[in-house]
Amino acid sequence: MRMPNNRFVLFAVLWFMAAVYSLLFRESDGGAPPFAHFDKVAHFALFFAQFWLLAKAFMQDRLAVPYRLLFVSAVLVAAGSEMAQALFTRTREGSIADGLADVFGAAVALWLAYKVSAAKRAVKKTA
Repeated sequence: MRMPNNRFVLFAVLWFMAAVYSLLFRESDGGAPPFAHFDKVAHFALFFAQFWLLAKAFMQDRLAVPYRLLFVSAVLVAAGSEMAQALFTRTREGSIADGLADVFGAAVALWLAYKVSAAKRAVKKTA
């Protein structure tokens, strides 16, 4: 499998580093969230952006997006993230619900990438 080499790879790496920092190295301030289940929305958005950037990197270089590999990676990173939060932080906790929000965010990003790729292929065939 050929790996992409474009700005979206850099963006994905930077996003991952920011996520690791915010989830593991920056302790929670304990303030009230803006609305109920805000943390689930944040987890969804974090993984959506990460896996959209990864899929976009493949699409930008006109490479086949490895959807299964990316989805399995999302599940493993979500599990690792939640375990790390439970084991290595004092003000955060690992949560199955947060892990599910992570995986759902990645799944939606990959589904959207699939739809965008399919639409581009359909337009290319008709042109």
